[in-house]
Amino acid sequence: MRALLMHDPTAGSGHHSREELLGHLDAAGFSTRYISTDDDDYKTALAEGDAEIVIVAGGDGTVGKIARNIPNRKVTMAILPLGTANNVARSLGIKGEPEALIRGLRDAPSKILDVGCATGPWGSWKFLESVGWGALAKVVDTGVSDEDDDMDPETKIARGRELFAETLEGAEPSHVSFEIDGHRIEGDFVFVEILNIGMTGPRVMISPSAETGDALLDVVYLPAARKQEMIDWLRSSPDETPIPLTEIKAKTATLLWKDGPLRVDDETFDAPDKEAEVCVAIEPHRLHVCVPATGD
Repeated sequence: MRALLMHDPTAGSGHHSREELLGHLDAAGFSTRYISTDDDDYKTALAEGDAEIVIVAGGDGTVGKIARNIPNRKVTMAILPLGTANNVARSLGIKGEPEALIRGLRDAPSKILDVGCATGPWGSWKFLESVGWGALAKVVDTGVSDEDDDMDPETKIARGRELFAETLEGAEPSHVSFEIDGHRIEGDFVFVEILNIGMTGPRVMISPSAETGDALLDVVYLPAARKQEMIDWLRSSPDETPIPLTEIKAKTATLLWKDGPLRVDDETFDAPDKEAEVCVAIEPHRLHVCVPATGD
C-alpha cells in the first residue's frame, strides 16, 4: 500500500524520528514517501494524490494543517498522535504508541471526521476543533511559556488547565450576540465556543455529546453567573465530572464579534476595527480516518 507520511519532527520532543517511523511502516508492508511538515512542499505532495493513505504523525496543529490541505477527502487518513493534547485523535478513539497503531492500520475500520469552515474578516478558514471567543481563545493565544516545553505531556495539560482557570478568574464578561440555526441568543458571557469535536484546548472535554461525524456543530457558552462554577470544575476532576455548560447542536452558527481575540483552532485573530460577523458551518465533504485497535 502506498503511504504518504506527513511528520512533524519536533512533536513529542522529537522522540519519534523519521527513521523509526519509516522502519515501522516498512515492517507493516507500506511503501512510504516521507515529508516533513516543516518543508514548504508538503502541500505539493498532498496535491499529487498518488498515495492510498495519508498518515499524519504529530499533534493537533499538524493534524489540522494537513486536514485543511488534503484536496481529495476520499483518500483515507491516519493519525499517529505525537502531541500534548491530541484532541482530534482522542475524539476519534485513537490512542497508543506509533508502532502498535501502524501495525493495525491495514485492517482498521474508519470513522468520519467532519471539517468546519469559519468565514470572517480574514476570509475563510477550515478547522477541526473549534471556533472560540473569550477566555479559552485567550488561553490559546497566550499558550504555555517556553519554560514549559520540557514538561511531560500530563504536567503540561495540567498547567494548561490551570492557565484556563486563571484566565477565567480575571475575565470580564462581555455582551455577546450570536445565532444558532437562525435562533438569536445574547447575554453577558465569558466565552463562546462553536465546536466540531467535543475536546479542545488543554484536553478539555467541553462538549461531551459532540460526535466527529454527525455533520453538526456543538455550541457551548459560559454565562457570567456560572464563571466560578466553571473554575471549580477545571480545578477538580474535569475528566470525571460533568461540565457545567449547556450544549446546543446546530447546522450553522453566526457570532457577532466586536472585541477580544477570536481563534479558529490554534490560529488567533485580533479584534476587528468594527463589529463583524463570523459564520460557521460544517463542510459537505468529510474526512475518513483509520481507527486501529491497539489493545491499549
